[in-house]
Amino acid sequence: GDRRIRIASQRFATQNRRPIMKGAFITATGTGVGKTWLAAALASACVQRGKNVAAIKPMETGVDPDPLDALALARACGDESLANATGLYRAKEPLAPYAIEKRGGPSIGSLRALAKRVRELASDTDYAIVEGVGGVLAPLDRDHTVADFAALLDLQTVLVARNALGVLSYTLTAVEALRKRKISVRAIVLNHVDRSYKGDLSRNSNADVLADYIPRIPILRAPRVQSPADLVDTASILLNTLKI
Repeated sequence: GDRRIRIASQRFATQNRRPIMKGAFITATGTGVGKTWLAAALASACVQRGKNVAAIKPMETGVDPDPLDALALARACGDESLANATGLYRAKEPLAPYAIEKRGGPSIGSLRALAKRVRELASDTDYAIVEGVGGVLAPLDRDHTVADFAALLDLQTVLVARNALGVLSYTLTAVEALRKRKISVRAIVLNHVDRSYKGDLSRNSNADVLADYIPRIPILRAPRVQSPADLVDTASILLNTLKI
């Protein structure tokens, strides 16, 4: 009777659920904070642990002529074809996708279709490392931002920020925007990416202050970063945090 109908309904829901993708979505408080280096380091760390991983940048702007961030990720996971796979968004101008669209450039199209394409590219792998474009609220079209795309992917989210004066507000704002969309931030990485930190006292206290405000989110403080190789230890700790 009712029990049989309930079981059949549950079975139908299970069969028609979108495929579950394991891995991490790497986003940031803004552009130029080292999220590509972290994503590449994570992909390399996965490979070193014997995992089959797809490292993908679904959206990249400033592509002239090659998608350099996507190539860095693809090489890190050992599959260069991922950088130029069909169905991903690429644009020449170094602007947010919606800004490019408003200037007459290519629009990003359906975010659901883009998320589906990412799942397809990662379907034969153990994990997906997916890097966003710009910061958490970078506009993708008239109605959606990077945070909305993260919600569609439903991966563990890692937030990257520059460990410098101002990062407290940037980070707390980004976390609030993600939480509003029911996206839980699994870790925050404070990157040391600027050449000169002389006189910036905040870099020694930023992690501690953030920990007081968001105590449930692990905060990793990275060393000075000039390439993905500088993030090997940070990536290893992060994989353990994400249980990858």
